[in-house]
Order: sequence, then structure tokens, then C-alpha cells
Amino acid sequence: MKNIATTRFGDLEIDEAEIIRFPDGIPGFLEEKEFVMIPLGENEPFVFLQSLNEGDLAFLLTNPFLFFKDYEFVLPDEILAMLEIKESTDFATYSILSIPDKNIKNMTANLVAPLIINLNTKQACQVVLGKTVYTTRHRLFQEESAERGR
Repeated sequence: MKNIATTRFGDLEIDEAEIIRFPDGIPGFLEEKEFVMIPLGENEPFVFLQSLNEGDLAFLLTNPFLFFKDYEFVLPDEILAMLEIKESTDFATYSILSIPDKNIKNMTANLVAPLIINLNTKQACQVVLGKTVYTTRHRLFQEESAERGR
């Protein structure tokens, strides 16, 4: 077990088997290599990826396929090899979310750079997709005016 102090969740005791390791860090946070997933709530589509080293660093994530049914990409062979992924069931895909102006209605997902986590080994990386139609700011929720057909 490992104890960590976090800003959002207080003191936590983490099972070593639950530690997700990013050997190369995450772009922009290359020194951060160990994280743990903390669900936002029961039956919620959101989780926090909490750094074990920096108590105030946590990314809000979601499974992008829950919000973007047509989302698709091909993982490069070097990523599959690095993460020891042999089957599509070996890994999970997450997108980092942003909440502009702290307004949840404007929440966006980074579909250009998904996080790939091997569910068996807990090894992970952020993959930056090349030549893609996706952006770093896809809205999760459509504007109300668009929903009403205005």
C-alpha cells in the first residue's frame, strides 16, 4: 500500500496493484509517471487520474466512446508493442476533459491525444494522433439552442 496526500480527495491509501504507470510521463507533465484512477461517483462516466507525486495534479477523464459514438483511430504498432497490447480487450481508452470557465455545460474532450491504459499491466501512455479530423476541444454536451432546433 502507498499513502498519498491529495488536494481534492485528502489522504489516500493506494493499493500498488492499482497504480497506473506512464513510463514517459504525460506531455506537459513528463515528470509525472504514477497515477491512480478515482471515480467521480458511482455509475458516473467520469474519473479522476490522480498523480501520486503531486497532490494537486488530477486530470478529469472519460471514456470518449460514451459521448462520441463515431470516434475511431488506429493505435500505432510501436504503441501496441510498448504497452504489450495483444487484444482490443487488453486496454481502455480515456480522453482528458477541460471545463472552460468552470461551466460544465461547456466541457470538452481532447480526442487528438487519447490516454491508452493496458488493463492487465497498468502501463499507459498518451498517444498523439497524426492526420486526424479530431481536435483537442470536442464539446461533450450540445448547446441547448442546438438541441431545440434553433
